[in-house]
Amino acid sequence: MQGEGKHLYGVVREEDERDFGFTGIGERQDKVYTIHHQGLAAVVSDSPPIDYRLIPQEAVVRHLANHQYVIERVMKTHSIVPIMFGTMAEDEQEVRQILKRGYAQFDQAFEAMDDKVELEVVATWNDLDSVIKEIGDEDRIRRFREEAASTRGEAYEAARLELGKMVKSALDDRRADATSELVEALKECAVDHCLHDVMDDTMIMNVAFLIRRDEEKEFDEKVYQLDERYQGKVNFRCVGPLPPYSFSTLEIRKLSFEEVDAARNLLGLGEEATLSEVKATHRQLAHQFHPDQHPGDPQIAKRFEEMTKAYRLLIDYCKEGPCSFGEEDVKSFMLVRPHELPPKPG
Repeated sequence: MQGEGKHLYGVVREEDERDFGFTGIGERQDKVYTIHHQGLAAVVSDSPPIDYRLIPQEAVVRHLANHQYVIERVMKTHSIVPIMFGTMAEDEQEVRQILKRGYAQFDQAFEAMDDKVELEVVATWNDLDSVIKEIGDEDRIRRFREEAASTRGEAYEAARLELGKMVKSALDDRRADATSELVEALKECAVDHCLHDVMDDTMIMNVAFLIRRDEEKEFDEKVYQLDERYQGKVNFRCVGPLPPYSFSTLEIRKLSFEEVDAARNLLGLGEEATLSEVKATHRQLAHQFHPDQHPGDPQIAKRFEEMTKAYRLLIDYCKEGPCSFGEEDVKSFMLVRPHELPPKPG
């Protein structure tokens, strides 16, 4: 539809215009099709602009499920590099600009991910209560529990809290040991792996493995062998094959002129700068305004934090060479980079 935005799902290698024959996100059932640039094609569907921060959570989840559904359908016929959920382009011209600006990153991702899929392995304790009982019967914890039983009042409550911490720590140790053993066995069949957060105490591990397509059966056999080894104490669930969400999802970021201009002014830069100039200026200011140089001054601490944010933004903007801070140049800028997953606790 003329003038509408384009929701981006991913990028494929495709020379010809293609209508995939199924629909994308949203209620209007708009078709999923391709927009091309030099052998690369963005998989898109027409969509009005959506600010996912402002719509109900259940709608976000529904749109995310549809986004992933499209990527996984396309994966049946093409290798696809996923694009981070919620990425929109204003029009067909901007989609082609994304393909042009990110050509090297897309090409690199295809080289790394070609003929590979993601398999997610979730392992859970089959009977968490039994595991906790085993932990409770360990000598150190059993002795502490017996000693705590002889206390009264506040001492008893404090002992109960300490006992709970000891059991939780021991459970975490068991989870870490089991995860290490399981990952060590499974990574023999994998190109790479990525640990995701566990949701609760019943979950031992949640790990994505990058697998060559022709080694899926060998990987499945490894999971089966682990299931046999643990004799029903651990449940294994293998999800996939999936597109390589955890290994090659790309983030496309546009910067507003206002935020770049504010960052430039905060660091005292001129109308143009190189990456080395941005770094040198920040290094000088960071030394001057470091909180350690001004202990107890909240304004300095705030200024230092603002400068750090400005610096991070500008090194992204200027990393490809000398950069202009003119409004038109900023508005035409597009950053294409791997989407960084949140750091894991610990």
